[in-house]
Amino acid sequence: MDIRRLVAVVWFFKPHVEGRAGIGQFLTSFVDNERKPAMVVFHGICWNNTVKLHVMKELSKAGIRSSNFISKRTSFIDHTVLLLADLNCPGTDKLIMNTTQRELHRLPYRWLVLSDAPQPLLASLWDQFLVDSELVLATVDGAGYTMTEVYKPSPTSPAILTPRGTFQHVLTDTRPHRELFRRRRDLMGVPLTITNTIQESNSSIYHLLQEDSLELQLDLISKNSYTLAKVAFLSLNATPVATFTNSFGYLQDGQWNGVIRELLEYNADIGTNVGMTTSRLQQVMFLDPLDNGRARFIFRQPALSLTANIFSLPFSPGVWMATGISSFVAGVAYYLSTKLIKTRAEQGTVRDAYLLTMSALSQQGCEVQPRHVSARIVLWVVFTSMMALFAAYGANIVVLLQAPSTSVNSLATLAKSKLALGAADVNYNHFLFRASSDPVRNDIARRVNSDKGPKAFYGLTEGVEKIRKSLFAFHSVVEPVYRQIDKTFQEKEKCDLMELDYIGYAAFHVPGSKKSPYLELLRVTFKRLREVGIKSAVNFRYEARRPSCKESVAMFSSVGITEMRPVLIFMAYGVALSVAVTAAELLVFHAYRYRLRQQRRAEGLARRI
Repeated sequence: MDIRRLVAVVWFFKPHVEGRAGIGQFLTSFVDNERKPAMVVFHGICWNNTVKLHVMKELSKAGIRSSNFISKRTSFIDHTVLLLADLNCPGTDKLIMNTTQRELHRLPYRWLVLSDAPQPLLASLWDQFLVDSELVLATVDGAGYTMTEVYKPSPTSPAILTPRGTFQHVLTDTRPHRELFRRRRDLMGVPLTITNTIQESNSSIYHLLQEDSLELQLDLISKNSYTLAKVAFLSLNATPVATFTNSFGYLQDGQWNGVIRELLEYNADIGTNVGMTTSRLQQVMFLDPLDNGRARFIFRQPALSLTANIFSLPFSPGVWMATGISSFVAGVAYYLSTKLIKTRAEQGTVRDAYLLTMSALSQQGCEVQPRHVSARIVLWVVFTSMMALFAAYGANIVVLLQAPSTSVNSLATLAKSKLALGAADVNYNHFLFRASSDPVRNDIARRVNSDKGPKAFYGLTEGVEKIRKSLFAFHSVVEPVYRQIDKTFQEKEKCDLMELDYIGYAAFHVPGSKKSPYLELLRVTFKRLREVGIKSAVNFRYEARRPSCKESVAMFSSVGITEMRPVLIFMAYGVALSVAVTAAELLVFHAYRYRLRQQRRAEGLARRI
């Protein structure tokens, strides 16, 4: 039978509970004063059914649910559980000592223990009731009760007893604060441990402990997390202790390593920020993120000329279509202006009309020169409109030649792009880029961690240099990469930086051991550090922001063969077409001459006959 799934369980052992005045009223007042939902379940009590029914009726009148059996509930409502014990009942002391096996001594369970014995005789019972427990000892005081909170800062510390209030027909609550955090935030020097992940350099251990902000490109997440964790420990009047491991924690051969293993074995209370995954959620409890670090693919967006034909982009398809129609109409108008007015000086043809129109469209000259006024007016209108169109086209081309593309904006486009892929040569990337059930991530992982070719893992300096010089996407924690980019990139090279999330979660979080009794205190402390601005101040000191683009307007770049590739291809097509037309013209010309020669020969032969 799973006691953890109770909504509320009450153990109440007293052979002569009838003699104790006002027990029902006291229970009702105590539950009402808590201002929390509760359901009383009578289980294993040693008093008769008449008394039980009387107490249940009193609870029911006060709107407090009660039951005579244990029902299975989900752990989501365990916070309603109230455990009531009476030390005057035989075996209750052993019952309290054995609660640690089922973790009933910790939050979210609550305890109310009744006793007639002096408090010093009960000290050995509270060894496992630490700062995350909520136990109230109610001792008989005449016709009422005196309530005292009992807890221990650590298993080896002496029990701390603080007044909770009294009950003399009316319950008086003397707690200075209702919040458990505000009553327990002084840990009196208890050591709290954080295990830090060191992967990139052993020198990081020294700089981490000294908090000297040196070599921030190495193990940045651990340094940032430790500094904030230390502030949290000191604010709780605890002694900071640091241990070290070489892995964030991964499952290998059925065993966890790194930070997760240290927390499972309770060698530490919390650890360096790690990614929140389903498998890790089953092993540890995650608190607030301390470091804002995130792992991403960082790359420079490829030039627009590599992903699209920039010579077709200045105008929309509608503008290109309108230009074609206008050219056709202009050719018709020119032809009609020369055809309707027949003079010896000017006999226009369709070929001449469209040759002249195409010359105007491509800003080229033509040997055809109209002599009539109407034809010249048509030609002037065509060249003027085409000149305006060409000016707009040229201005757009200048911008597009220097503009980066936005084509690589997702993992799917990254997997299909021409960018080379690589990752920082650290432990988490070797675990990250393994075979995946997601086909897109699997393609990316095979390009980085190839089984058949060389593996694409690089140091930070080499990886950032490859980003600068080539089409290369580098996966790493972004802050050290941005710090290196600030040192090595020119200002104009910072304007086309892009990052993509491969892992799938926004930030890393602090993992905590489920065995630690200090997680609730740390959870609230981390939130307070964020609210008062201490977290932002520490993060600002350690983290590098994304480089800003300061010269995007005045930036100019040279045009090379890559940018001119569509034009060169168009010219190649034009040369091939001109050669084909020339060959066709020569073929027609020689065929015509041959046919004419044969005709003349036939006519000469006919004259002879």
